[in-house]
Amino acid sequence: MSALEYLSLGDPTIRADRFATYRRLRDDNPIARVEPDGARVVLTRYADVERIFKDPLMRVQPKAGEYPADIGSGPGATFHKLSLPDMDPPTHTRLRKLVSPAFAPRALAHMRSWVERIITDNVEALADVDGEVDFVEHFGMRVPAEIACRLLHAPAADAATVLRRMPALNPVLTHTPLTPRQLAAADEAAQFYFDYIGEIVDSKRGKLGPEDPVGALMLAEEEGGRLSRDELIVTLVGFFIASYHTTMVAMTNAVHALLSHPDQMRLLADDPDLAPAAWEEVLRWQSPVHFISRYAGYDFELHGATITEGTQLMLGLAAANRDERRFTDPDTFDIRRANNRHLAFTAGGHYCIGAPLSRLEGDILLRLLPQRLPAMTLTDSNPPWNDELVFPSMTALKVAPKGM
Repeated sequence: MSALEYLSLGDPTIRADRFATYRRLRDDNPIARVEPDGARVVLTRYADVERIFKDPLMRVQPKAGEYPADIGSGPGATFHKLSLPDMDPPTHTRLRKLVSPAFAPRALAHMRSWVERIITDNVEALADVDGEVDFVEHFGMRVPAEIACRLLHAPAADAATVLRRMPALNPVLTHTPLTPRQLAAADEAAQFYFDYIGEIVDSKRGKLGPEDPVGALMLAEEEGGRLSRDELIVTLVGFFIASYHTTMVAMTNAVHALLSHPDQMRLLADDPDLAPAAWEEVLRWQSPVHFISRYAGYDFELHGATITEGTQLMLGLAAANRDERRFTDPDTFDIRRANNRHLAFTAGGHYCIGAPLSRLEGDILLRLLPQRLPAMTLTDSNPPWNDELVFPSMTALKVAPKGM
């Protein structure tokens, strides 16, 4: 594809072989203009994506204080405007400072025991299964749901009801055009979460300490109004979404990667201390989120092209994490990879605030998996995937926990 051609994001060949497409873009069209008007561009090289993330003048909003017109003015719009990933400084800076203690080392130390219990109990349940089972249904979806509910003090029995509405919120978070039907569904889902999480907050007043993520945020709300009630609720919903979706995808990707590479599984079994590095390699090799948007804060030149202020920049995380200009043999899954500074958690001022929790979950799972399920095998080498551009994931992963 030449620099004068447009990239159609609706082209089914992109989804059919994503990483081959990303490679072609990195090599031949690292700044690909999206049809029909070129107001959006796709960046796929590591250096370019990292540069945009780390540039404080690049924006999450199209313009300061401006939001996409198609998000309307209902609950979905409120959710979009108050979500930490959709904020620019100084509001983002203020809110991030208030939220950060929720995932600080002290808070994680208090979480570790119950996160470990949830993961261990579900691994043991898999170990009792004879024959074939769908990892996504029986572990990938279940464990993140339990962790998300425990994180927010929601009853575990509510998980299915609460999570069923989550996909309807995705369109207001991805900076892609919304249809009226999508907006109506997003408004309905957002209102549900405002009501549901609001009830939890009210029921926990005075009962949670600052070491608890919800307690830390409630304290910020109660002490001088440093955090508004709507900001508190939207932030907690954001925790719920992030801790569920990305955990589900990353855990499923981890099992698929290790079972597809038995040599790497054996390395992990022989040396459990490789678990943290293995988790980082999973995130690099098969990133849970493929694109994140930014807007150009000024005119600049890139690869001979002029990017004008306000242009939407679709930053290819998964593409950048396979860039041979940054990583040696990037298509190889190698849990001993050195200097693995991937971009799955992004970079700069919007670096994923929940990254410490993700790393805790990955460390626990990947230490336990080879020890309790050493014979587990894939029974379907070509698992089905959804059709989403930004949030691709396996819809099923058939495994035999005791081997075949």
